[in-house]
Amino acid sequence: MTIKQSTVDDDKRARVFKALAEKKRIEIVRYLQAEPDRNNCGEIARAMGMDKSNVTYHLKIMYDADLIKYVREGQNKKIYLLEEQIQAVLPGFLESL
Repeated sequence: MTIKQSTVDDDKRARVFKALAEKKRIEIVRYLQAEPDRNNCGEIARAMGMDKSNVTYHLKIMYDADLIKYVREGQNKKIYLLEEQIQAVLPGFLESL
């Protein structure tokens, strides 16, 4: 098996690893991948049985690691997984979820 060598720097790797070191954030990644159309903070909180403030905390860490992006649609902020960022650091990770 051949694994493509990443050109991502170590600081970026560390941010991604830190963001994905928490079980709830991995669950959020899994949710965003499975439910791309139900992707605002309130929907994530309801689906995962978490407080909205707790989801916001986890999303901030993921945003700071460039794992998600926010897109304003009307009064809502939609949250999208930046799959290419995850794949650059952890090839095959998303497929393993």
